[in-house]
Amino acid sequence: MVKKAKPFFSIITCTRNSEKFISQNLSSMKNQTFNDFEHVFVDGESTDDTVKLLKEYKKDNPKLNIRILSKKPQGISNAMNEGIKKSRGKYIFILHSDDSFYNNSILENSAKYLLKNLDLDWIYGKIRVIDEKSNEVGHFPTKRIFQKSWKYLLKFINYIPHQAVFTKKEVFDEHGLFEEKYKSAMDQELWLRINYKTKWSFIDATIANYRIHKNAQSSGKANYKKNLEEYYGIQRKYLVLWEKPISLLINYVVEKMNKTVR
Repeated sequence: MVKKAKPFFSIITCTRNSEKFISQNLSSMKNQTFNDFEHVFVDGESTDDTVKLLKEYKKDNPKLNIRILSKKPQGISNAMNEGIKKSRGKYIFILHSDDSFYNNSILENSAKYLLKNLDLDWIYGKIRVIDEKSNEVGHFPTKRIFQKSWKYLLKFINYIPHQAVFTKKEVFDEHGLFEEKYKSAMDQELWLRINYKTKWSFIDATIANYRIHKNAQSSGKANYKKNLEEYYGIQRKYLVLWEKPISLLINYVVEKMNKTVR
């Protein structure tokens, strides 16, 4: 039996009752000019029409490598980890069900950059923040200081939007997956864990449309306090005592400057 070649990208989308926004996600995928990817869905037993829409997407796009997995819902970190473990691609990208790629050439341009910079373990770009009706709210990161890939600064503030990160699969194999006890700041914990153990860089491109809405785990107002507690809890784990006041000051200043950071 001939072994299938690994796809260049594994795009992982976790779904659970995601029918409201999933169509924009799917449209942004099927229109990509680069098709050496697999699209792995991890569905948490949706009770709406999410799975129906995914199956229609797969049926209508037979040339695309689409896989639909189903599992008991155990949180977003667990779902992302399941997708990573089942993925076959060289690079992992998490495209949440309510998000979408910024334009049709994102994968093509990102692949070109990665092939020219094979020494990089992961890269991050910018996100375009949109609201529930797809109106533009802002972009992040826009400040030059957050586009410098400064490892030490990352200890004090999470300036990397995981909605715009391409990561080699081997990074997860060597350094572990997302910490499943975290509900929203799992990306921050991962960045700090691999910060000095990997080589990474900023790519000056807007990668994805990141949607903020009231039901979102990371951006919804109802979860803000819990998310903040997680965020500072992780910082306490990685910062030494004298660095903690610096972190509080930096986060305060940045939040005043840019409301879309959180």
